Amino acid sequence: MKNQLSSLVYFLSAHFLALSNSFGQVSEFAELEAEYASQTGTAYTIVFDDSGSMIGQKIREAKQAFAWWLEKAGPNNAWCFLPLNSRYLDVEFVKNGESQVIRAVKNLEAGGITPIVDTLALAYEKIKTRRETVTPYERHLVIILTDGAETKDPGGNSAVCKSIVGLRDKGIEVFGIGFHGEGSYLDGFASHYVAANNREELQRSLSQVDAEVPLNIEFLISGEEKKAMALLATMPAGKTPQVNPDRVSAFEDDGETDAMVLIFVVLVIVAVGALVLVSLAKKS
Repeated sequence: MKNQLSSLVYFLSAHFLALSNSFGQVSEFAELEAEYASQTGTAYTIVFDDSGSMIGQKIREAKQAFAWWLEKAGPNNAWCFLPLNSRYLDVEFVKNGESQVIRAVKNLEAGGITPIVDTLALAYEKIKTRRETVTPYERHLVIILTDGAETKDPGGNSAVCKSIVGLRDKGIEVFGIGFHGEGSYLDGFASHYVAANNREELQRSLSQVDAEVPLNIEFLISGEEKKAMALLATMPAGKTPQVNPDRVSAFEDDGETDAMVLIFVVLVIVAVGALVLVSLAKKS
C-alpha cells in the first residue's frame, strides 16, 4: 500500500508541475492574444450621404437605422465615419469607436451636394494611413449609403464606379446601399449591393453587412503567425521578426484552454482519491 501511495504522490506531483508550466504558457499566449486582437478585426468606413436630397424623412430614417445597427456592433473593430458634406462630423478610425460614430450620426443634418468620388478618395487616404501606421492586418470594408447621383465630379456616376473598382483592387471591400430608389448604379461594382426604401429595409440591409462580414470576425491564423504579427508592430523598418516555434504556446484556441481546465479538475479528483486511500490505509 505504501508503495502504491508513493507512486500516486509522485504521479500527482509531476503532473501538477507540468500543469503549472502549461498555465505559464497560457498566460504568455493570453498577452499575445490581446496584441493580436488590437491589430486585427474589421475596419469599417461609413460614407454617408447627407446631401440636400436627403432632407426630411430620408435623413431621419437613415440616422435611426445606422444608430440601431451601430448599437449592436460587436467588439474588436475600428470605425471611421465620413459624411459627404459635414466634414466637422468626421470620425477618424477609432478601435471600438461605435459610440463616437453614433453621436456623429445623430448630429447630422442634410444639405449640400453629393461628392461621392471625393469622399471615397478621402476614405482611401485614411485606410492607407491606418494600414501604414497602425496595422496592416485588419479587414477593410467601406459602406456607401446614397440616395442619388454624383454631382461634383465631371465623370458622374461612372467616376464613382471607377473609384469603387480602385478600392477593391487595393483589397478593400465595398458594400453599397441604394436608398429610396436611387443608387442602383453601384450594383455590379460594389462587392455587395442592396436597395432600401425605408428605415426597416435599411436596417435589414445593414444586417446583411453583418452576414457578409461578421462584426466579431476572427481570422484563422496560426500561433506562430500571431507572434510574428505582434513583433512586427514593434520592429524597426527593414527588420524581420524572428519567431522561435518552441516559444509559441500549443493552445491555439479556447477549446484547448478548456482542456487544460478539464485536466486540472481530473487531477483534483485523483488527489481526493489519494486522500481517501491514505485514510483507508491508516484504518487498516
